[in-house]
Amino acid sequence: MKKLSLVTHYYNTHDKAQHLLDHLASFPDLDTSQWEIVVVDDCSQTEQTLNKHGLNVRHMRVIDDIPWNQAGARSLGALIAEGTWGLFFDIDQELSEFGLRYLLGHVDNLQHNAMFYMKVEDFVDSTINEKLTIHPNTFLVHMPTFRDKGMYDEDFAGNYGYEDLYLPYQWERHGGVRLILGEESFFTDKKFRTPNLERNLEPNKLKSTQKLMGGLKKPKNMIRFEWTEISL
Repeated sequence: MKKLSLVTHYYNTHDKAQHLLDHLASFPDLDTSQWEIVVVDDCSQTEQTLNKHGLNVRHMRVIDDIPWNQAGARSLGALIAEGTWGLFFDIDQELSEFGLRYLLGHVDNLQHNAMFYMKVEDFVDSTINEKLTIHPNTFLVHMPTFRDKGMYDEDFAGNYGYEDLYLPYQWERHGGVRLILGEESFFTDKKFRTPNLERNLEPNKLKSTQKLMGGLKKPKNMIRFEWTEISL
């Protein structure tokens, strides 16, 4: 079994996904048998293949057009990933060579009930317009534990926001802890934001409040859409 799965997703930004693979392929002398990349195309308007550069890449495509389906895309990535550990991040978060080497060298010794956050350079939260050192969508988890605790709640799909903010509360409610891993930055924020999308937070804000008051139950009915795997 592989040590680590890198899991990310995109919508209408094939160039960003290709840049990720170009970037990772530039790291010299890494044993690619130890890790993989899972890239989920969340129903982009056109389907395109990616140049995998000989890396272990699983390229999935969501077929059903569900607005703001990050929860579903990430849960799909979590379910098909083969790594013992999963590193989740947005497509505009660029993982450093140091970060990947550090994780491959240390994941075997990390506690399984921890959700590890890593420092990110140049990240400004667009919602509050403040510079932050931690990105809420960028974290490392033990995959069997993540699946057992329910992964992402797809009830948030269809509207913008809060699936990432609700997740850690659910994680802690079911026995998990949250920690910061290391002192150095693992990622650099590339400041990309998908334009022309409705970003009304209110529907999911209300849903999050209702779920918090209801006891943060584990999500049910996972992967509520059709999907396929893209091959070269």
